Amino acid sequence: MAVLQLKDIQYPLSAHTNRIGAGADADVVLPTDAALGVQAVIERTGDHALAIRRAAPQSEVRVNGVLLGPEPTPLMHGDKVEVAGIELRFADETKRGATHYSSVEAIPQLGGARRMGAARAVAPSGGRLVSLVDGKEYAVPEKGLVIGRDAGCDVVVPRNEVSRRHAELAPTEDGYVIRDTSSNGVFVNGDKIQGSLRLSRSDVIRVGGEEFRFYADVLDPTPPSGTEATKEGVVLRSESPTPSLANTLFNQRAVETTTHEPLATLEVLNEGPSKGLRYSIRTPLAQVGRGLNNDVRLTDESVSEVHAKLERRDDGWYAVDMNSTNGTWVGGSRVTGERRLDGAPDVRFGGVKLRFVPAGVNLDELTARTARAAEERRRPAAAPASQVVTDAKPEAGTSRLLWVLLALVIGAAVFFVFRGRA
Repeated sequence: MAVLQLKDIQYPLSAHTNRIGAGADADVVLPTDAALGVQAVIERTGDHALAIRRAAPQSEVRVNGVLLGPEPTPLMHGDKVEVAGIELRFADETKRGATHYSSVEAIPQLGGARRMGAARAVAPSGGRLVSLVDGKEYAVPEKGLVIGRDAGCDVVVPRNEVSRRHAELAPTEDGYVIRDTSSNGVFVNGDKIQGSLRLSRSDVIRVGGEEFRFYADVLDPTPPSGTEATKEGVVLRSESPTPSLANTLFNQRAVETTTHEPLATLEVLNEGPSKGLRYSIRTPLAQVGRGLNNDVRLTDESVSEVHAKLERRDDGWYAVDMNSTNGTWVGGSRVTGERRLDGAPDVRFGGVKLRFVPAGVNLDELTARTARAAEERRRPAAAPASQVVTDAKPEAGTSRLLWVLLALVIGAAVFFVFRGRA
C-alpha cells in the first residue's frame, strides 16, 4: 500500500485516482485554505506505478524540490511532494520490508567511484551529497541528515540491503562525520568504515547499491593563479600558484577588457565562499569545463575537462552536454544531448550549481512576478457578479423613484375607495 505522510499523519492512496488538495472534492484533504480546491492528482499508470500530475495549469506542485511541468512524473519511495506549500513524503509500504543481510561481495560496486585527488579537510559548512545515480542533491543541515530505507529519512535508498536508518551524517567542530548505524555497512571510497569516519571533500559514500559524492567548504581555500571573477560587482583577483577547491569556482575569462554587455550570466548558487560569484558569457557559444581553455572554467573535481557548451540560437539558449562524467542538469533533470534554457533556470555542471540568466531578463523582476502569480493563484475566487449586485446598496436616485411609484399606487387606491362610496 502506498501512502502520503504529513509528519505523523498517513493518507492511504487508492490504486486508482487520488485528488490532493483542499475542499470537498479532495480525497487527501490538506490543512490549508479550502478555496484552493484540488491541486494535484496521483493515479496509476500503465506500468502499474503511481504518478503525480498537476490538477490545473496554475497548480504549483513540486517533487523533490523540482517544479512539476505539464507532464506527470512517477513517484518513488521516499520522494518529497510539495502541494499548496505543504511538504509530504511518498512511501511505498512494499519497499519497507525487512533488511536483508548481504555479504560485501553481494553489494553492487556501481563502477567503483572514488575520491579524485588527495584528501582535503573541510569546514563544518556547505555540506551536501550529490547522488551518482540520479543526480539529486541533498544539503546537510546543522542537525545532520539520515540515510536509510524508511520514507522518513532525509535521503531514502529503497533497497532491501539498506537498513531503515542506515547512516547518519552531521557537521562537527572538525568538519563532517558519517556514522554507520546499519546491518550491512557503509563504504567510503570503496572501504567499509568502522563505526564512524571524518569525511574529506569529494569522498564517495556507498549505501547499499547507491553512491553519493560528498562536498563541503574547504579549509583556507585559495583561488587558482591569475583568475578573475565578479561577486556583487567586485573584481576578485589572486596570484597564488596553488589551485584549490571547487568553492573557488573562478572563471578565467569572466572579467574581460571589452566594453560590450554580456549576452548572459552564470551565478553560483552553492553555499560557501563562492556563492554569488558571477560569470559573464560574451559570445554566442561558450564552453564550460575544468580545463584551462574553457570560456567558463569551474575548478571542481566533479566537472569534466570539457563538460558542456552554452549556445545561443534563433529560438533561445541551449545547454549541450559533452558526454561529461557527472552530467549536466537543468531544473533538476539530467540533460541527454541538449536542453533549451527557458527563463532563468538552475543549471548544474557535475556538483556545481548555478543560475543561468540571459541578457534582458531582470532576475529580481522575474522572481517578484513569479511570487505575485503564485499569490494570485492562492487567493479565493472573486464573488459571482449576481452576488455583487444583490449585496450592493441601492443608489439614491433609485430610492426616490420607488417612493414616487408607491405614492401613486396609494393615491390610486384612495381614489377608487372614495369613488365606490359615492
